[in-house]
Amino acid sequence: MRELNTREVEAVSGAGFFADLGKSIGSAIGGIVDLGTSAGGLTTDATTAGGTLGSGIGSILELDIVSAISNIGSGIVGIINVGISAISQIAAKKSS
Repeated sequence: MRELNTREVEAVSGAGFFADLGKSIGSAIGGIVDLGTSAGGLTTDATTAGGTLGSGIGSILELDIVSAISNIGSGIVGIINVGISAISQIAAKKSS
């Protein structure tokens, strides 16, 4: 009989539930932000950034600190980039 690898153990044990739930919630919130910005004529991708941040928050509940730190950091950077992109788009429209 062979030993299971990490991914197989996670699949069997149900690991990742909170990270997946957090990602779904974060993506939904990001989607709402994207709808709002598109109503204002802007193009953003807050869905991805929100999903990454939510996944990191869920990872905290799973005590997966390494993934939590990585995903929360990436999510925050993504949110900042969404804001910078939106401001740049607004500035470009004003200068036109």
